[in-house]
Amino acid sequence: MKRLTLTLGLLTLAAALAACSGATAAPATEAPGPVGTPSGDSVTIVAKDMQFQPTTVTVKAGTAFEIVFDNQDGAPHNVAISDASGANVYKGEIVSSKKVTYSVPALAAGTYPFICEVHPDMKGTITAQ
Repeated sequence: MKRLTLTLGLLTLAAALAACSGATAAPATEAPGPVGTPSGDSVTIVAKDMQFQPTTVTVKAGTAFEIVFDNQDGAPHNVAISDASGANVYKGEIVSSKKVTYSVPALAAGTYPFICEVHPDMKGTITAQ
């Protein structure tokens, strides 16, 4: 029993000395992000004067990307992307007078219309190539 107590005491002392000496543990490695995490590609879309600027955006096909959405209007807006059949592919949060970043999953090569769901006359096109 004395030997176990002595061993535990020495281990505790060694750990305390290592902490005081400024020794640091190896940094933890990050786990990979979930599928659909943006690869770093991003585009900016601005809502101003009840219009999108720009109205045409090009992204890399097969790669998740981000939309930096800057709503400069006082009215609420969002970016909702659909495919050629009109099925919803991505729907961003509706925001008023602020900038948000949307994480959009990878799109297959093609052309995708986007609108503001609050103001459907606000339109644009994303081309994935």
